[in-house]
Formats: sequence, structure tokens, C-alpha cells
Amino acid sequence: MKKWKKILLTLFVIGLVTTIVVFYIITKKPPTAADSAPVKEMTATELFSALDSNFRFSDSIFNNQNIAVKGIVKEIDSTNKHIFIEAGEAKLINCSFDSLEFVKIKTSIKLGGDVNIKGIYTGCDGYDNADDGMDLIPSDKIAQLKTCSQNN
Repeated sequence: MKKWKKILLTLFVIGLVTTIVVFYIITKKPPTAADSAPVKEMTATELFSALDSNFRFSDSIFNNQNIAVKGIVKEIDSTNKHIFIEAGEAKLINCSFDSLEFVKIKTSIKLGGDVNIKGIYTGCDGYDNADDGMDLIPSDKIAQLKTCSQNN
């Protein structure tokens, strides 16, 4: 009889630990840029200089990293909670915010004004492997930052 009690107690403890771990994983909030300090701070043009010089290397270094960029606000999309930072000819940084962070920053930014934003870098569109540098009209290059917040 004692053997059955030990087996049942062991199964109960294993089930309890498993339940606690699963609950933690399910309810854990995904990391945002506001949760940590940026690993790199740069201007918007410096980000694109790094991407232009060696896209694959720079893209892999910045991928899923919290980076901070300084630049000039080109567009504010209040509907989708995005801010676009100008980074040169046909180059933009798209900073997406959650609702609470966007409300905090919306009052302190202005079109054409300076901004210092940190966000998780998720890639850059517009770098095509077939690009031979002979295009007369440069293609738009848009770097993506998600879960952005103001960098202080």
C-alpha cells in the first residue's frame, strides 16, 4: 500500500510542476523593446550605411536585436500605430508600436521633428539579390522595427 501512495504522490508532484510550467509559458508576455536597453544606438542613416555596405552580414547581426535609431519623422500613421523615420533617398524605418506605447509617444513627436526610438529589428525590405546597381529609380528600402518605444 505504501508503494501506491509513493507512486500517486510522485505523479501528483510531476503533474503540479508541469501545470505550473505550462501556465508560465502560456501567460508569459513577449519581450518588447521597452523591456530592455538597446544593444546598439545609431542614426537612421548609419543603419542603412551598414545595410548598404554588407546587407546579409548587417541584417543577421541586427536580426531580433533591440536597436535604437535617431532620425527625422517623415510620417505618422495613427490608425496603424506606426512612425516612419527618414533615412535618406528612398529609405525609411518603419517603427510599429503597441497601443499604450503609441499613446505615450504621440504627444511628443511632430512631423519633421527629431526622434529617438528603440525597437526590435525584424528585417529590411528592398534589398533584392538581382539588383545590379543600374536602376535609374532606386527601390524603396524599409527597415522594420517592432514593439517600439521612446529611447531615453
